[in-house]
Amino acid sequence: MEYLNKEENVMAEPKIKSEKVKITIPRAKNGEAKDLFVAVNGVNYLIPKGQTVEVPDFVAEEIKRGEAAANFMEDERDRMLSAGQQPMN
Repeated sequence: MEYLNKEENVMAEPKIKSEKVKITIPRAKNGEAKDLFVAVNGVNYLIPKGQTVEVPDFVAEEIKRGEAAANFMEDERDRMLSAGQQPMN
């Protein structure tokens, strides 16, 4: 699967010249979506989980950025929960 503009249900060409890179999104767990949705500059991409696919490099970078943001959020949540369990002075 390349990239798909879901709204128009046609193949969409990226507006930015880029290199293609191979990525693999981990396979979906039970109850999770089978595809990862990514939107960059108004173009939507559905990336199948559990398969190696080629995507524009800027899509791969957006996925990395999203993963870093999710990791940061989880770390902050854990930090706040831990701080909330400490006795107040």
